[in-house]
Amino acid sequence: MKKIIILCLAIAAGYGASAQQKAKTNYMGITIMQANGRLSNIIVTRTDSAQDVRDLNVRLHMATTASNFAKEGDALMTLLKPYFNNGWKLVTFAENYDNSTFTTTFKYYLSKDGQ
Repeated sequence: MKKIIILCLAIAAGYGASAQQKAKTNYMGITIMQANGRLSNIIVTRTDSAQDVRDLNVRLHMATTASNFAKEGDALMTLLKPYFNNGWKLVTFAENYDNSTFTTTFKYYLSKDGQ
């Protein structure tokens, strides 16, 4: 009987130890604003709600040709590459165009397993 109780305690202790080792997932939202043919701002919001707002001045040609679409995509990926290199993974992406202000907002949601 003692052996069964000790075995159950050992299994419970092992389960508790493995449950505590699960990594916390961190999330990050990155918003890139495009207005007047420029990538104008980038806003990075972390899991703890802290924000980093930076002004950008990346000039883009109007994306009316495949070449200009490619340049726009390259500029966006250049801004995101440091996050991907740091182990962040893309969860979802959204794009919103506002006809009244002629602005486009690109929203990227990233996740990363914490330590």
